[in-house]
Amino acid sequence: MEVQRISTLKAILQEIRNTVDEQLNLQLELNKCERIIQRLNSFSVACEECNQHFTLLEDDILQLKDKLGDLEDSDLKHHKQTLETISSHLQGKHKLVSSGHYLSISMCFGPSIGLLFGMLIFDNIGFWLPIGMGIGIIIGAYLDADAGKKGLVL
Repeated sequence: MEVQRISTLKAILQEIRNTVDEQLNLQLELNKCERIIQRLNSFSVACEECNQHFTLLEDDILQLKDKLGDLEDSDLKHHKQTLETISSHLQGKHKLVSSGHYLSISMCFGPSIGLLFGMLIFDNIGFWLPIGMGIGIIIGAYLDADAGKKGLVL
């Protein structure tokens, strides 16, 4: 992708960020847009679908800029749907994960394992349930940090 297109999109995102209030900034997920732009740029050489998604995101951001004064709920909904479509492509095809992905998964398994140990082996559920949750949090945080080091976090 052209470096100029990317820098133009980032400049537009910065302009939108400076113009809108904090609540709308969070709703538009502008930081996530920047990360997605970077990822689409890195995968665009080998993936034609990433090129198409980049064009789609570019059109969406330009549309947001044009409607900046009077954004409607349908515009926000369309923007979120676009981001979700692109994110699901990046997660499915390029094996990226969202931030906190492993932590959320391991927080489910940790208490389950603690419950299993507490019921079957040690006959003390109240003691092993929080220990299992703690172990799950530690494992999930480790896996999230490892994915971040490998550059697999979207």
